[in-house]
Amino acid sequence: MKYCFIVNPKAGKGQSVDSVCADIKRVCEEREVDYDLFVSECIGDTKEHVAKLSDEGDEVCFIACGGDGTLCETTLAVMALPSEQRERVSVGVIPMGTGNDFASNFENKQAFFDISAQIDYTPYEIDLVKCNDMYSINMVNVGFDSHVVCQKEKIGRKKWVPRKLAYVISLLITLIKKPGIKAELICDGEEPIHKELLLTTLANGAFCGGGFYSNPLASLTDGQVDVIAVKNVGRIKFLTLVGSYKKGVHIRDKFKKIVENFKCRTADMYFDREMPVSIDGELVYTSEIHLSIEQAALKFMLPKGATPKTKAPEVAAV
Repeated sequence: MKYCFIVNPKAGKGQSVDSVCADIKRVCEEREVDYDLFVSECIGDTKEHVAKLSDEGDEVCFIACGGDGTLCETTLAVMALPSEQRERVSVGVIPMGTGNDFASNFENKQAFFDISAQIDYTPYEIDLVKCNDMYSINMVNVGFDSHVVCQKEKIGRKKWVPRKLAYVISLLITLIKKPGIKAELICDGEEPIHKELLLTTLANGAFCGGGFYSNPLASLTDGQVDVIAVKNVGRIKFLTLVGSYKKGVHIRDKFKKIVENFKCRTADMYFDREMPVSIDGELVYTSEIHLSIEQAALKFMLPKGATPKTKAPEVAAV
């Protein structure tokens, strides 16, 4: 068994990368495990490194040390492997990014930073959402949220902006512009539905935007995409929703005229123009998306001490 730590040196504006690398080396040498420390330098080199190590014939655990984008890139690299190699591969994460939403799906999030806990992981098979020719381990966002990601990319380059506030500032800027979506939505091959929306989340995981509990009924293992669709309401009406959206209580009766929540196995959306679409925080621009769920597609490394988060009834109740 080899443990390969894939480090994004730009994650979290480069903070704590050196200390994490030193911690990885120390613990792996103390535990006398076979390990590889790979610092990504450019787009595409993660895919090449994953393919190289996977071709050696041993079981390999690829641990993405970075944000959700790094985890997504590692997952894409693994899913590009031949099926016989993929069976010998697991994927984990040390959440060093600005949002780290995927790790929020688990209790005791701190366990993800414990290298020994990563080594003593429990295999946990999770679903993936295929979106066009990419895979999402956490969430696909269209509309308001994806425009927030656009703003966040710009704001995130500014050193004076605190990491925790980058999403909130981006949200406020996007609220002023308030871009909407005109889309045709087809779920599970049913009749097309024409919608004017403010935002749509098509989720595997439950969190986005650095801790917004956007899809409280989503599950990583239920074989379904969890969809939240928010109508294109005015700014003031939307602001009354934001606090509840943050806490995950926005799918209650109080907001049923604004928010729809449903599950499906496939979803197709056709937009009236090219739109930014956020796939685990990575932006693509397209006029249509085609989603399907791939059940138990990825062997995820659940660190010792971490457990899947159970939803409190007061949060999950519709």
